[in-house]
Amino acid sequence: STSRSAPGHRGAIRSSKVGGRVRYEHRVADVPLTLRGRANPSSCFTERPPSRRRKGRHRSLAGKSAMAEAAILEQCRLHPEGIPDQDLAQKISHIPVNDRAQAINSLLSSRKLQIYKDGDTIVYKLVMQEEAVKFRGLASEDLLVYQIIQQSGNSGIWTKELKQRSNLPQAQITKIFKSLEARKLIKAVKSVSQQNRKVYMLYELEPSREITGGAWYTEHEYDAEFINVLREQCEKFIVGQGKVTLDQVSDFVKKTKLSHVELGKEEVLQIVNTLVYDGKVDQFDEHQKGEGDADDAKGDGDVGNDERDYGDGEKVTYYVPAAYPVPEKSAFTSVPCGVCPVFNECRPGGLISPETCVYMEEWLGLGMDPVDS
Repeated sequence: STSRSAPGHRGAIRSSKVGGRVRYEHRVADVPLTLRGRANPSSCFTERPPSRRRKGRHRSLAGKSAMAEAAILEQCRLHPEGIPDQDLAQKISHIPVNDRAQAINSLLSSRKLQIYKDGDTIVYKLVMQEEAVKFRGLASEDLLVYQIIQQSGNSGIWTKELKQRSNLPQAQITKIFKSLEARKLIKAVKSVSQQNRKVYMLYELEPSREITGGAWYTEHEYDAEFINVLREQCEKFIVGQGKVTLDQVSDFVKKTKLSHVELGKEEVLQIVNTLVYDGKVDQFDEHQKGEGDADDAKGDGDVGNDERDYGDGEKVTYYVPAAYPVPEKSAFTSVPCGVCPVFNECRPGGLISPETCVYMEEWLGLGMDPVDS
């Protein structure tokens, strides 16, 4: 048994020969290191205790990462609508920046966390369990397309714009569309303004009125008959009540269920405005002095059972039957001279003259048939 130092290593090596093999024991800072072999002991070392220390260090890092992930998930649970990056950093300021970044990347890759931008702000949001199941098996490109569609809201996004934002080839985008539609994550909707263009939005969203045309379109076609029915019924209600507000007309439309879709005040106002423009209804504004001061058409102080308090001095718009209704047809609106293409060449005694005009004879009711002449 001998004791010597190995080149390039601190401490002493003690060797002993057992059964033709040499056993070396190296001590570094009182930590035994065992070597076995026939050759120079400095050629290979197996330092067992430091290996155990490395494992312990890995376990420590894994524990820190798990604690950071748990803290991030807890903050996301407390803010189900999403938490901005700055707020999250303040809430978990005790966690180092590098540990926080690693934990966020780990949660994103495991589909437990989703990230999106609200303006210039980065927001983190917890992925619910049922949502995580829907996204299981999707590639990163699929999720990228889904997030871009999600950001478009109920206005949707069309293929060309999505291609520009994702930088993905058209063939791959088409394939991703089919995959997401099969999972019922997105849907394609035709736009009324551009019927040859389809926009994509999340499956559970209702398209905006700019896309569907609102209540005035049925199956992407303008529903003129439905609008005429609404006009007639609203006109009858205003004439029957004498003096009404927009709220009363809106309540009347809802109670009578004239529409198979729910109409808001904006749509009802559009209908009432057409009656005003056609001269069937008059509108005027009146400042209220207080509750109950407004009089109805009969002057008995009851405004069509409208119990709303409009407040002192608030301006209220009323609709009443037209004082001077505009007739649908009159002699002045149907005079043939107004639409005559040769009006400038017409003169008494000329080749084209009022005396020989067959349309003038018909307008005056003199019995001449323009076709027979």
